[in-house]
Amino acid sequence: MKYKTFLSSSILLVTAAALAAQSNASAAWIGVWHGELEGQPSVTLTMAEDTRELGGTVVLSMFKDDNGTPRLIASVPHVLIHPHLEGNALSFQVKRNSASSELLSFSVALGSAGKAQLRCLSCGPNGDGPVVELVKAQ
Repeated sequence: MKYKTFLSSSILLVTAAALAAQSNASAAWIGVWHGELEGQPSVTLTMAEDTRELGGTVVLSMFKDDNGTPRLIASVPHVLIHPHLEGNALSFQVKRNSASSELLSFSVALGSAGKAQLRCLSCGPNGDGPVVELVKAQ
């Protein structure tokens, strides 16, 4: 009986430690992140752990060059698919559009003092889409 109690307590302790470590790793990501591209608001990344798993949304803004002035033509919200933390990097995918099954892959590198860099890994001809500097809202 004592052995079963000890074993149950040990399993509970290991599980609690694993959940705490996961929560600490994702804590830096929780919140709203804003990014600009060429002086225009272009990305809003919102992260939460409401389901005890890191998840969220990203809103990508699209602009058109209007005689040298960028003009907002659309803001498209996406739910993050397969968000995954590895070290100081967050990776996720989004559907290109609602009618397509094609996924776009993104990576976000966490910097210091509430800053990060978002990169689209499947944008541009060689996966070399622009890098957007993100700042966490206070």
